[in-house]
Amino acid sequence: MARLAFFSPLPPAATGIADYSVDVLQILASCHVIDVFHDQEAVDSTGLPPSCRIYRSREFEERQSLRRYDLAIYQMGNGAAHAFLYPLVARRPGLLVLHDLVLHHSRARTFLESGEALAYSRDPSNAALREAALTQLERYHEEVGYSYPQQARRLASAQLETVGELLPYAYPLFRLPVEASRATAVHNGFMARAIREELPGAAIARVTMPMARVPVAPDAIARLRARHGIAADEIVVGSFGLLTREKQIDVVARAAARAVALGTRLRLLLVGPLPDAATLWARLTELGLRDAAILTGRVPLAELPVYVEATDIVVHLRYPTARETSAALLRVLAQGRPTVMSDLENLAEIPDDAVVRADVTDEEGDVLRSILRLAAAPGERERLGRSAASFVTRQHSAERCLATYQAAIEAAISAEPSASRANWPSHWPRPDRESS
Repeated sequence: MARLAFFSPLPPAATGIADYSVDVLQILASCHVIDVFHDQEAVDSTGLPPSCRIYRSREFEERQSLRRYDLAIYQMGNGAAHAFLYPLVARRPGLLVLHDLVLHHSRARTFLESGEALAYSRDPSNAALREAALTQLERYHEEVGYSYPQQARRLASAQLETVGELLPYAYPLFRLPVEASRATAVHNGFMARAIREELPGAAIARVTMPMARVPVAPDAIARLRARHGIAADEIVVGSFGLLTREKQIDVVARAAARAVALGTRLRLLLVGPLPDAATLWARLTELGLRDAAILTGRVPLAELPVYVEATDIVVHLRYPTARETSAALLRVLAQGRPTVMSDLENLAEIPDDAVVRADVTDEEGDVLRSILRLAAAPGERERLGRSAASFVTRQHSAERCLATYQAAIEAAISAEPSASRANWPSHWPRPDRESS
């Protein structure tokens, strides 16, 4: 039994990693003593194991001084909620659980949207504010230069002077946190191979993302469909998760509109936080889907399985991709929903009989054809759903999660921190002596 310091956003933080961490803590708490550290004003501790003590991250050093932890575990994603992890990852090397291969968006935001940069933008004639903002900009340049020395000047310039959205995906900026860690855990083989290609000496572990079907009462589905005015003969096409542009909601909506034009009685159900609901409603109206669409916004996690099972066909697209293993996708598969998903390398481990893959070069066409075919074939929908649920049961059980995390924890405890820190950017903390 190890004594672990577990760093992560926690509910109600607006990131799926917060919910994931609750699930993992429930599994690990049976075998380890765990203190959980976060950087939030408030935490919903309802789902956390009673044995886990919860602290603000600033309290870590005090807790460490009272009794040293065997290992720190960091849940790292490509979002602002994870910014507090970076200094800790460097000072206290541990097990880095990397949810997104691409970290460039959030890391750039740390510097380019820092308090110093924003203050200077409000008062550009202030020399002192300009100097402080330039310090943040230089730190961004240093990190880009460390990871991509040959392209550093052009890359930083392009990031600052253009509005292109794909650049950070091509230069994911994971090198420093991986290099700082004793070991790095990932959820799919694509990410493992990509890290090994850039950092051949890195210790990489595969961990299983836990997922299980939540039982749903049939009358709950009937009540939900009635609440939203969904007729018995209407096919519900749904998409779940944070409804950003990367989820290709416009592609889903265009395919749905074409299916309606071809005679399919269809409702489009979009469940998840909406960054710009007004613009999405305007687009749905333009496509003729105003009366057919249902936008719920974020729903409580406990209600989500009912929405999933009220859906006849799920469409889960992603472009561009941070190469993550999607909890939103696994959740709908666990509930036995027939799912059309983007054909991506990082999702290659999902078996062909469990999903329908949409060619990324013609996603709208493939999604349309899949909707038309599955809408007319309830037997095929049932077969796909059974295969999807079976896959999740086999590959994403709590037992597999525990076994893979145990192996990763043991590997990280026995590993040595990286020795290649001499040339790190000057603002990156060096490991504390007792962690070296």
